[in-house]
Amino acid sequence: MKNYIPALLVCALAFSGQALAMDRSAGGALAGAAVGAATGKSVKSTVSGAVVGGGTGAMFKHGDTGKAARKGGAIGAAVGGVAAATTGNSVLKGAAVGAGTGGLVGQATH
Repeated sequence: MKNYIPALLVCALAFSGQALAMDRSAGGALAGAAVGAATGKSVKSTVSGAVVGGGTGAMFKHGDTGKAARKGGAIGAAVGGVAAATTGNSVLKGAAVGAGTGGLVGQATH
């Protein structure tokens, strides 16, 4: 995996200019997936990074869509943290993934 990290960073930098033209959710998901792939050891970490990044991007939107995403993110963080604590996993990681998922759901249901 250490051989792939420089290549992933170069790809992330190459696509970062295009991420500015994208929707904030899509740009956040792309950046989150790149970070998750670079730091993780499995596909699960890449997907988790994409969810957290996409939800964060959705929460940074302006107007009613961003407000709905922030409200969904807050609810998702609480649910994710409690679910992670109940199952014995990392509460911080559960809250982060829950916030990302809640932000994306809040944006989509708006």
